[in-house]
Amino acid sequence: MKPHPWLPIAIGLCLPWASQGVAESGSAAAYSPNGDSASPRYAVAATEVTWFDAARGRLIPAKVYYPTEKTGPFPVILFSPGLGRSRDDCAYLGHQWASCGYVSVHVQHPGSDEEVMHGAVRRKKQLREAFDDPKNIRNRPRDIIFAIDQLERMRREGTPLGSRLDLERIGVAGHDFGAQTALAIAGQVLPGQIAFAEPRVKAVLAMSSPVPLGQVPLVVAYGDVKLPCLHITGTADNSIVSTTQASQRRLPFDYTSGVDQYLVTLQGADHMTYSGHLRPARNGQDDARFQRLIALSSTAFWDAYLKGNAEAKSWLAGDGLRTLLGAAGTVEKKLGR
Repeated sequence: MKPHPWLPIAIGLCLPWASQGVAESGSAAAYSPNGDSASPRYAVAATEVTWFDAARGRLIPAKVYYPTEKTGPFPVILFSPGLGRSRDDCAYLGHQWASCGYVSVHVQHPGSDEEVMHGAVRRKKQLREAFDDPKNIRNRPRDIIFAIDQLERMRREGTPLGSRLDLERIGVAGHDFGAQTALAIAGQVLPGQIAFAEPRVKAVLAMSSPVPLGQVPLVVAYGDVKLPCLHITGTADNSIVSTTQASQRRLPFDYTSGVDQYLVTLQGADHMTYSGHLRPARNGQDDARFQRLIALSSTAFWDAYLKGNAEAKSWLAGDGLRTLLGAAGTVEKKLGR
């Protein structure tokens, strides 16, 4: 794999909710996670990059979604995709966040990415082995830390992308294996009693987190998580590779204390809800609806904890998020301060 040059790709705002108003109620009725007069929407472009980590002899591909406006700089979100996925995963979130004034960097993780399944006859076995591999468990948070280092270098060098980056306001998000990666950056102790807490990161989003049952006591695993976190799961969110069942996805929320935590549980959502693929609606499973709710609730979370928007925080802590979810989901909160 050769490093990619700077290849900007223009992106239209094709999200089904991009131009729709969102009705809210509660203590911050004026706030909208879909953009308002105080937080305008931006046109979005994307570029693909590949960085080389000489210390590990490792190529790190990434896809960056960013506002085309030259105003800014903009807060940065690094996204870690799930097991067997690539930098193209969850593109709808890259579009959404960039259109609301963020730079969204989707990092691919060699060793646990889409290459795991290429040519594999027993794909589930291959995925399970990649998930359990200590090298992948360690390399994923290291990839995120290395990506932040590269963004800092781009900022110092004044590259076109670097000039858009506000690296004082960094968030990390992830799905599945990527959720564990995001929580590791927030302070989770991983299997093998290893930790990668990154002080440059201010908040995390964890979607469908795997839980290390029987590997690390949960009070130890999550006891050092000291960053605000939005956890998202679904009532049918059973793992197809690990042992984590839907009812256990809430455990990172339950075992984290002393800092603001939110848990959204989508009624009928399963493990494949988050990726961006749209399947036919069935038995309460509606990918388009759920992905809209994930995009909007996560935007409000970033607005509150990366942009410091007090109205967004009141919207989350009050009735705004609950009203947005309606019958599609529930929200629980633990406000640490």
